[in-house]
Amino acid sequence: MSFPKQIECVHLKASRRRTALRPFLYLSCLSIAVVCVVNQRAHAEDPQTELQQKQAGIEFFENKIRPVLVEHCYDCHAGEPDPENASFVLDTRAGIRMGGDSGKAVVPGNLKSSLLLQAIEHDPEFYAMPPDEKLPANVIADFRKWIQMGAPDPREGQVKTSPQKKSELAIDFEKEREFWSFRPLTKPDVPEVKQSDWPRNDIDRFILSKLEQKQMTPVQAADRQTLVRRVYFDLTGLPPTPKQIQQFVNDPSPQAYEHLIDRLLETPQYGETWGRHWLDLARYADSNGLDINLTFYNAWRYRDYVIQAFNQDKPYTEFIREQIAGDLLPFENDEERTQNIVATGFLVMGAKMLSERDKEKLRMDVVDEQIDVTGRAFMGMTLGCARCHDHKFDPIPMTDYYALAGIFRSTETVHGNRLNNQFVSGWMTRPLPIKPEHAAALKKYETDLKTLEAKLKTDSDALEKLQGDTSQQMRLKELVGIVVDDAEATKTGAWKESAYSKNYLGVGYVHDMNEEQGKKTIRFTPDLPAAGKYEVRFAFPGSGGRASKVPVNIQSEQGMQTVYVDQTKQGPIDGIFTSLGSFEFAAGKAGHVEISNKGTSGYVVVDAVQFLPQFKLPNQDVKLAKKDEAKPDHAAQQNRIKELQASVKSLKSELANLKENAPRPAPMALAVGEQPDPADYRIARRGNIHQLGDKVDRGFLTIASLQDPPPVSPQQSGRLELANWLSQSQNPLTSRVMVNRIWKHLFGNGLVRSVDNFGHLGEQPTHPELLDYLAQRFVAEGWSIKTLIREIMVSNTYRLSSDFSAERYQKDPGNHLVWRMNRRRLSAEKIRDAVLSISGKLNLQQGGSSVAHYPEQAISPNRNKKVEQNPSEFRRSIYLPIVRGNVPAALTVFDFPAPEMLVGNRPTTTVPAQALFMMNSPFVVSQAEQTASKLLTDSKQSDRQRVSELYLACLGREATTAEQSEAVQYIDALKQQNGKENSDAKVAEQKAWASYCQILFASTEFRFLN
Repeated sequence: MSFPKQIECVHLKASRRRTALRPFLYLSCLSIAVVCVVNQRAHAEDPQTELQQKQAGIEFFENKIRPVLVEHCYDCHAGEPDPENASFVLDTRAGIRMGGDSGKAVVPGNLKSSLLLQAIEHDPEFYAMPPDEKLPANVIADFRKWIQMGAPDPREGQVKTSPQKKSELAIDFEKEREFWSFRPLTKPDVPEVKQSDWPRNDIDRFILSKLEQKQMTPVQAADRQTLVRRVYFDLTGLPPTPKQIQQFVNDPSPQAYEHLIDRLLETPQYGETWGRHWLDLARYADSNGLDINLTFYNAWRYRDYVIQAFNQDKPYTEFIREQIAGDLLPFENDEERTQNIVATGFLVMGAKMLSERDKEKLRMDVVDEQIDVTGRAFMGMTLGCARCHDHKFDPIPMTDYYALAGIFRSTETVHGNRLNNQFVSGWMTRPLPIKPEHAAALKKYETDLKTLEAKLKTDSDALEKLQGDTSQQMRLKELVGIVVDDAEATKTGAWKESAYSKNYLGVGYVHDMNEEQGKKTIRFTPDLPAAGKYEVRFAFPGSGGRASKVPVNIQSEQGMQTVYVDQTKQGPIDGIFTSLGSFEFAAGKAGHVEISNKGTSGYVVVDAVQFLPQFKLPNQDVKLAKKDEAKPDHAAQQNRIKELQASVKSLKSELANLKENAPRPAPMALAVGEQPDPADYRIARRGNIHQLGDKVDRGFLTIASLQDPPPVSPQQSGRLELANWLSQSQNPLTSRVMVNRIWKHLFGNGLVRSVDNFGHLGEQPTHPELLDYLAQRFVAEGWSIKTLIREIMVSNTYRLSSDFSAERYQKDPGNHLVWRMNRRRLSAEKIRDAVLSISGKLNLQQGGSSVAHYPEQAISPNRNKKVEQNPSEFRRSIYLPIVRGNVPAALTVFDFPAPEMLVGNRPTTTVPAQALFMMNSPFVVSQAEQTASKLLTDSKQSDRQRVSELYLACLGREATTAEQSEAVQYIDALKQQNGKENSDAKVAEQKAWASYCQILFASTEFRFLN
C-alpha cells in the first residue's frame, strides 16, 4: 500500500518529534485522500453514470408522475389551452414547464418556484388542485423528488398539439420488428481476426473483431493474484483467503483456472451471490413498506428458493415458469409443489398501499406493478407506460397492456384483511404441502382447540353471570331499611333493561335510551311499616354519557319536593347511592319517589330507591322488595358456582396443555392464486379504472409474438400461458435480456448498457452479434446459467487486466469495445461480507428467516431498529432483514437498491459517507479488532510477514517492500503511543494492529475489484 507522500512525511516527522501519533488522525487524513482518489477515478472511469441517471429519471417519471397527471390533470389540462377553464397544459414537457397565467408550473430543481407543487399541496395562497380532494402524501412526495431530480420528462411536442397524437397512430408491427431487440434471434458467423493467437473462444473473436475494426488491441491479461480475487468475488461474493490465493498462484496445472471456476460454481456461496442479483429484480423485502409497513414474515422462503435455484442451475425457462405460474404447474412430489408455490412470491413481493379505501384501485395498482416488473425483469420492456395511453416510444398499444392486465387481474394477490381492520387489505399466502400424519395431527388439534375454547367460554360466561347475580342479590338482601328495585317500580314510557355497568343492585337496571325526553317516568312506592322520618337514597350506576340534571320528585307528608341528581358521577354512598334527603312518611303506601327524564340531556338510568328509618321500628321484619320470589336457593347457587369454578380451572389447564403440545403449524408462503372468476379486462380510459372502455382479450405483447401465441383458457387466469410464452426459445427478448444481465454482472456493464430497457429509449448493443451468439448458446445449452457464466469467464476477454491506457482511452473512453476489464466497486453486501470473512467472524449458515417472529407487526420508523439480525450471528448480508424504509446502514451507504422497485443496474456512487462509515462504524472497528487478534495468534510471524498476510487477505496481493516498511513503521509508532496509555504491551500491540487493519478496510483498493 503506497501512502500519499505528504501524509507519510507528516507522520514521520511527528514520530521523530515524539508528538502523540493518534490513529484517528491518520485514518482521517487517509480517508480524505481515499475519497479524493476514488472520486477522480469515478469520473474518469464511469462515463455511463450520467446516462444511467437520465434513464432512472425517465423511469421515475413514467412510473410515478405521468400516471398521476393522466388520472388527475389531463381532463382539464391536456390538448390546447382553454382560456376559460385551463390556461396551461400538462401533457407535454414544454407545456408543464411553460405553465400559465400565474407562472411556470414546474421549474426543474426549484421547489419554491414550481407552482404545480403549490397547487397539489393545496397551498392556501394558491389554487388547490385537484380541487375536490388532495393527493396522498406519498404522491406529493414523489412530485417533490421528481422536481429535485430536475423534472426529467421524455414527452415531446409543442404546447399546441397536432390534430392526431402519436399514440393514436396505428402501429406497423412488421416495420417495428426491424428494431434490433424485436428481431428474431440470429445465428451470426464467428468473425475472423488478425491476431489469431489471442482468442481462447468465440467470445474473444467477437470482441477482438470490433477492436481491430478500430485499429485497437486489448490490454494484457490480469496477473494470477488479481484474477483469483476477481473470480472469487464474482462467483461467491467473498474474498479468497491467503492460502487459497497461494494455492492458485502456485498451481502448475494448465487447467488450474478452469478447475477454480468449476469448483466455485458448485459452492453454496455461488447461489447466495447470484441469487442476490435476481432479488434486485424481484424487489425483495421482508416488509410491505408504503402506508402500513407490515412484515412479510414468509418472504424468506422466496429468497431461499432463488438461492437454491441458482445453486441447482435450474434452467432459466423453468425459473420463469415457476415464478409466473408455479401454482399451476404439474408436480411429482411435495418438494416440487412447495418450490412451485413459493416461486410465485415473485408476484406478491411488491409494495402495496394496504389502506387504500378504493379496493379496486388497489387491485389494479398491484396489477400495474406486476405488469411492470414482469416486463422489465424478463423482457427488458417498460410496459407500465401503456396503462394510460399507447406507449410513446415503443410499439406497445394500450390493448397489449390490458391484455396482460386481464391475466393479472384474474390472479388473486390482494386477499383478506390485516390488523383486524376492514380497511387494511392483506396479501395472499398459501399453505405448503405437509405429510399426511402432520395434516391429521393439525386437523385433530384444530378440532380439539375449538371444542375446548367453546366449552370454556360457555362455562366462563355462566360463572360470570351467576357470580354477578348472586353477588347483587346478596347485596340487595343485606341492605337495611326498605328497598324498592326497578323491577317493582311503575313505569311510564319505554325503559330498556341493562346490566352493562357492573355497579348495580339485583339483576340489572333500566335507562331511558336517551329518547322521548319528558315522556318517561318511573315511580317507586314503598310499603312502610310505620310512620316517621326516612332518609331516601337513589341508586344508579353513574358514568359519563349520563344526564347531569335528572329531576326526582319525592311525595311525602310534607308534600311534593323535587331534587335534581347528577348522574355523570358515581353515587357518593357505596359508589351507587345518592341521598335525596330525609322526609316524613305515613305508614303504608301513601308516599312515593318518581324519576323523570323531563328536560334531561343524556341517558337517565334508574336502579332502586332505599328508605332508611331515622327511628327505631317495632319488633317486626322489615319487608324487603324482591324482584323474583322464585330465586334459586342460595346454597344451591353456591354449589353451582363451585362446580363451574372447578370446570373453568380444569379447562384452562387442559387448553394450556393442548397449546403447549400443539403440532407445528403448516408452513405458509407468499404466493398468488387463481381468482374464482377469471375474466378479460376493459381498457381504462386514461388509466382511470372507473371509466372503462372496450374489453380486451387476455394475451401477450404483439411485438414479441413472432409466432401465434398460445390461447388463454377461459377457466384460468392466463398466467400459465404467459409463462410458457415468455420461455419460448423464439421469444426475441427473453434470452437476450438474461444473457445481457449475466454479462453485466461479470463486466460491470452489459452489452446493452440499459439492462432494464431494450426499447427505443434504451441503448443499442455494443456487440449485437455477440449478444445473439450468446443468446443462441444459452438456449442450446438448456438455458443453463452456470454454463453461460463459465463460458464467459474462461474467455481471455474476462481475464483482461483493468490497466489504463491513454491511447486506447482516447479512442474508446467508455470502454464500449471492452479493451480492458472495467474496474468495479464491490457491492454493499460484498464489502460487509468481506470484512466479516477476513476477521473470521462470518457465519456461513444458510437459509431461514430474520423476521418470522414479527408476524402482523406494523413497523413504524421508531420501531424499525427492533427488526434486526442478532449481531452475534454475523451471517451473510443476503440474510439480513430488508425492511422497507430501514435497510441496514452497512448496505445503504454503499448503494443498496431501494427494495420497493426493480433495479437491474445498481448505481455506484462515491461519497464521503462511505469513507466515514469505514472509519467510524462500530461494526468496522470491531471487525478490525477481531482481524488484529486473529493475526497475532501466530507468535512466530514477524511484523513484515503479518503485513504481507494482511495485504493478501484484504487486497488479494502481496505487500511491496516499501509498503511493508511503511506499515511496520506506522504500527511501531502507534504501539509506542498506546504503550504510554496502557501498561499492557499486548493490548498496545493489538490496538496498533487493529488500527492498521481498519486502514486497509477503509482503502479504495479493498472496496474495488481490478
